[in-house]
Amino acid sequence: MAELGAIVGEAGSGKSTSLRNLDPTRTFIINVAGKNLPIKGFKKNFKALVQDPGSKEFVGNLYNTSNVDKIIQVIKLVSAKMPQIKQIIIDDSQYLMAFEAMDRATEKGWINMPKPI
Repeated sequence: MAELGAIVGEAGSGKSTSLRNLDPTRTFIINVAGKNLPIKGFKKNFKALVQDPGSKEFVGNLYNTSNVDKIIQVIKLVSAKMPQIKQIIIDDSQYLMAFEAMDRATEKGWINMPKPI
């Protein structure tokens, strides 16, 4: 059974820094903004997700992407193949909407929406 939680606060209030309290051996971070997290030992404790060519197992506990479809794939992969991971963190998830808005800023016209009844 999964539980969903959220940490919400103003910029610079310590949301990402609070991740230092989680055990990196049991934590997987999806980093939407692709920034280094303000955690002592971040680069040592959080390694990029890769498939080990020898064993075909997946190793690592960090994935950088702002693509929603890839985020869903990674969550499914971690849930199925990495039983040691107990929490999946999507850091800076608010950027998902901002990045999409910026990517679509030059689009013209409206999407054909059904007419209200």
